[in-house]
Amino acid sequence: MLDPSYTTIFLLGLSLALCSYLIYLFQTSFQYWKKRNIPYLPPTIPFGNALDLFLGKVTFGEVFSNAYLEFKKRGLKHGGMYYLQTPVYIPVDPEIVKKILITDAHNFPNHGMYVNPTDDPLSNHIFNMEGSYWRSLRSKMPANFTSAKMRHMYQIMLKLAEPYKQLLEQQAQLGEPLEIKSLVSRFSTDIISACAFGMESKTMNNENLDLLKHGRQFFDYQWSRWKNTLVVTVRRDILAKLGFRIFKKETQKYVIDMYTNIMEHRKKEGVTRNDITDSLIKLTEKREGELDFDGKHAMEPLDIPNFAAQMFVFFSAGFETSSGTQTFILYELAKNKHCQELLRKEINDVLRRHGNKLTYDAIMDMKYLQNVIDETLRLYPIFPILPRVCKEDYPIPGTDVILEKDTFVMVTNMGIQRDPEYYPNPEQFNPDNFDVENKGNRPHVANIPFGEGPRICVGKRFGILQTKLGIVTLIKDYEVSLNKRTTKGFQFEADQLILRKKGDVWLDLKKIEQY
Repeated sequence: MLDPSYTTIFLLGLSLALCSYLIYLFQTSFQYWKKRNIPYLPPTIPFGNALDLFLGKVTFGEVFSNAYLEFKKRGLKHGGMYYLQTPVYIPVDPEIVKKILITDAHNFPNHGMYVNPTDDPLSNHIFNMEGSYWRSLRSKMPANFTSAKMRHMYQIMLKLAEPYKQLLEQQAQLGEPLEIKSLVSRFSTDIISACAFGMESKTMNNENLDLLKHGRQFFDYQWSRWKNTLVVTVRRDILAKLGFRIFKKETQKYVIDMYTNIMEHRKKEGVTRNDITDSLIKLTEKREGELDFDGKHAMEPLDIPNFAAQMFVFFSAGFETSSGTQTFILYELAKNKHCQELLRKEINDVLRRHGNKLTYDAIMDMKYLQNVIDETLRLYPIFPILPRVCKEDYPIPGTDVILEKDTFVMVTNMGIQRDPEYYPNPEQFNPDNFDVENKGNRPHVANIPFGEGPRICVGKRFGILQTKLGIVTLIKDYEVSLNKRTTKGFQFEADQLILRKKGDVWLDLKKIEQY
């Protein structure tokens, strides 16, 4: 039998050897940008440049935004950083950003997110999908958001604004503070359910709250801090072999069952609504006239799990991004009463010109409202990163650097939109940033909260429209102020990729009898 002291010495030596080897691996990885003569931020073993994320001081988006702003401060066109041991390229110069997102998008076609259609079918949604299958599906989506269809959906939205107004009136009469994110989430859920799927979800009446719960899991589970870390740092095939999943099986079953029932009901009853659901149902059937992106072959039909995945992404993105944006708008308007007054004046002036009817044309005529939304999305892009993966070796424009195939690229819209060169006092809420003259003085890619190029958010117009209606419905009749229950100061929830304020936003509503 070995002497216990020898066993202790052996284990200690083995631990030291293992630690030394890991340090060697990290040090080797951390030479990546230096060897390629690209300026970089000094990393820390083992976190790279993400130590503050794992200490809970910043969000995933802020890690890359802060790197961008540091490179910009140094007057650099680009730079490299490390997420743990993974090298990440950060473009800074607007021409490089434009090339990656738009001009040369064919060399940066994918987000590099986790996709496992077999074991985790909900992960195979349009945001994550890659290659020719993504191009074919994406090419079918814009037809769902034409001006004619937006006008039609607006009429559905208007009907749902009535119960929203009633809930606001009840809250104002009670004289109690309102936790606004909860209410606008339920309002947005009812809108996306009705417009896209023909469902009466009635979550504003606190019915069908499981729908809201599972919808939130699209963001909470898919893009939590630890899942982001695994997806960025571990090869996809290894994750798959380890049984890694984005979504819980409970959510998978709920979502697939729900959307399968919707599809079967429409087919059985012959229901046609000319909406997103109808479009996706058509894509589940083999049709010779339904061609792929290249227009040469019939598009391969969606299977049922894939159909459900697309329905799920439209639903979840439709309510979460809009409700988050409305919450940030109301937070800023409550703090900036002058902006709130200007917006209310515009709402009333425009309504008078349109016969005091909140028509589609009236709401689209509210220019300051659009500025308020744009400025909020500048400060708070709900999805604060635009990841890309380099498909082939790529000569970076204006440099002698070759970006290697499979390099992870992070275009940080959050960093770009808080760049003091483009936005003086970038931390300050200022809707005048989006006056025509000010917009003309900036590069096009200085404001990209929905992304840009082929991967731009397909539901952008829908999200903005329902946000406009929600804000007008509230601000027209109520003055909003921050209640003392709203946490002082401002921090983002550190564990999530999407931007959420840490702590709830509580508002006091004061009914405006006359204006």
